[in-house]
Amino acid sequence: MRTAMIKRMLVILTAVSAMGCQSEDLRVQIGPEHAREVNLELTGGIAAEGSGVLYLTTPTTVMRYEPGPNRMESLMLDACQDIRDVAVTPEGVVLILRGRALSSPVAGYLVTIRPLPGDGIAVSCDREFAYVLAARGQGAQLLRIHLAGNAKGHVQTLLTTEDRPRALCAVRGGCLIASGGNLVKVADPAPAADNAESQVATVLLAVIQDPITSVVADQDKLIVYFATANTTYAWIQGQIVPIFPAGSRLAWAKDTLTICLPSRTGSQVIQIPAVSKHTEGILKQLEKGDLEKRP
Repeated sequence: MRTAMIKRMLVILTAVSAMGCQSEDLRVQIGPEHAREVNLELTGGIAAEGSGVLYLTTPTTVMRYEPGPNRMESLMLDACQDIRDVAVTPEGVVLILRGRALSSPVAGYLVTIRPLPGDGIAVSCDREFAYVLAARGQGAQLLRIHLAGNAKGHVQTLLTTEDRPRALCAVRGGCLIASGGNLVKVADPAPAADNAESQVATVLLAVIQDPITSVVADQDKLIVYFATANTTYAWIQGQIVPIFPAGSRLAWAKDTLTICLPSRTGSQVIQIPAVSKHTEGILKQLEKGDLEKRP
C-alpha cells in the first residue's frame, strides 16, 4: 500500500510539472503517512477560512486543522455518524450538514439551526444565506436558509430537480450547482412588482464528461474551480482548463486552493497557493500552443 501511494504521488508531481506548476509550489499539508499515523480517515467535505484554517469531515466528526503549526482538533465531544458536509461563514461560524439537519458546533455539541425535509447532500454559505442540497425522491431540492436578520431560520425552496446534484457553491446573488458534468449558476429570486418573488433564473456555465464532485469560486478574479474524482479544472474567461491531475473535494480562501483526496487508508490534503496565477499561466500556455498550431 505504501509503495502504491508513493507511486501515485510521483505520477501527480510529474503531471503537475507538465502542466506548468512546479512541485515546490504545492503544499502537501496531510500526506498518506501522516494520515495513517494520526488515524485520520477523511470522507471528503472540506471548508476553508481566510485565516488558513481548514475544516475536514471524517466518518464521525469534523476536524479543525491549522496547517502552520500542524494542529488538529475535533469540534465535537461525541461521535456523530451522519455528517455529510461542512461550510464556514465569513465570520467563522461553522455549519455542519447532517442527514436531516443543518447544525453548528457550540462548546463541543451540535446545535440544530434548521431541520431539513430530506437527506442532506451538500452545503455552502455566505454572510446571509446557507444553500443546501437535500434529497427529494429520486431528485433533489435546493434550499436557501436565512442566517441573519428578522428572517433568520426561514427556508425557501429555490429549485426542485429530477436528477441528483452533488455539489454547490454560494456566490454573489445566488449559487453554483453541479449535477453530473453540468455546472449551473442559480440566481436568487428577486422581488417582483407585485411583491411576489420572480422565477429563479439558471445559466449553464460549463459541461464536461465526468461527474463534478466539488465546486468553489474566486469571485474577485471570476474564476470557478471544480473537480471530478481524478482532475481539478478551472472555468476562466469562458474556457475550461485542467489545472491539477487529482480531484475529489475542494475548498478555496484567499487565492489558495485546497484539494482533499479522501481515503480509508491514506487521505491527502494538498494546497496550491497563488492558484489564480497558476491557472492564468496554464491558460496562456494553452493559448500559445493553439497559436503555434495554426497555419
